[in-house]
Amino acid sequence: MAQTAMSRLFRQNTTSSVRQCLRPAQARRYASNSAIPSFTSTSSPELNDALARFRNELFIPLGLPKRQRKSVLKPKYAQQLQHEPITVQISETEEFTLTPKNRHELPSKREAISVLNIMVATKNFSNLFPFLSGLRMSNYIINNDRWEYIIRKVSEAGKLSVIIECARQSKRTGLSLADKGIARRLFFELHQTASRADFKGDETAKALKLAQEAAKLMEAPEHSVKETQVDPKCQPFVIGTLLELSACCALMSKDAADVQTVRDYAQKLDAAWSRGDFKKAATPLEAQLRLEENLAVFNGMRLSRAVDKDGPESQIFKTRIAELKPVLAGHLKNIKNSQVLGDNISMLLLAEAGRKEKAEKAEKAEKAEEAEKA
Repeated sequence: MAQTAMSRLFRQNTTSSVRQCLRPAQARRYASNSAIPSFTSTSSPELNDALARFRNELFIPLGLPKRQRKSVLKPKYAQQLQHEPITVQISETEEFTLTPKNRHELPSKREAISVLNIMVATKNFSNLFPFLSGLRMSNYIINNDRWEYIIRKVSEAGKLSVIIECARQSKRTGLSLADKGIARRLFFELHQTASRADFKGDETAKALKLAQEAAKLMEAPEHSVKETQVDPKCQPFVIGTLLELSACCALMSKDAADVQTVRDYAQKLDAAWSRGDFKKAATPLEAQLRLEENLAVFNGMRLSRAVDKDGPESQIFKTRIAELKPVLAGHLKNIKNSQVLGDNISMLLLAEAGRKEKAEKAEKAEKAEEAEKA
């Protein structure tokens, strides 16, 4: 289906061309007042062509001042535009010659998804931010489910800094961390980044830095919810991920300042505990969501106790770890998601649950044998 969309994408010739030198006698000049995105060349010719078409056929025409936009898109101006070309200054070094456009032939939202799929297939996200900002400018809205997919795929490519930049410029991309699903996905992927590195080394330190940047962004109005109970930044899964990653770094550095950071996050997690969802899930989907939220919380409490055994939250974390462990293990037995099941903490929980189950069976068999002898 993506192939069909892409074949349509390239059947149409790009009718506008960027020129460094134009014939001034045949052109009128207008300055563009919109932030029209530019793209850098990639190793994928298919992606380069797709981005160029979106820029020439959609982003530039829709980014024009109102009068020139009408000249391009209104059929009644087509003949006049053909006879009297208009040149728009896109930047200090780039000019663009306008030609009439048919609204029904502009790149579609389906084709925009196809471009995103090419980025995913090639793991090339260097142009993700300008492409998304162009879509936003063109009133092509990315829904929250699509955002979660993008975040997951960008994480797999090790490029979560691109997502942080998209969130930093939320007004241009439409990405808001005020949505719980999006925030959950981002912080789970930050946990996964550290998990893939066995919670050690530069990748884990980088994950902590990105998590702290995200948490700071979440203080802004565009990433906040007024009601604390449902505000993502106040949820245990955000604070628990920060606790987990900071504890990893403190265990590596042994630095007093890093230990204090762990204590601060531990205190915040304790204060936010009542806002979490730590109950048994009713459905496999709910179980998966609870795991994505609480694996980092569980591991964060474990690691914080290793960093600060005598900390004020150490004892209550010990109790909560014991309570949460069987709940998470039960969730893991009810899901099929390979990403969650392959997580280091998931595998640890399943291994411990397996050993416990084996020991209980052995004990039961031993008691049955003794009863039979008696």
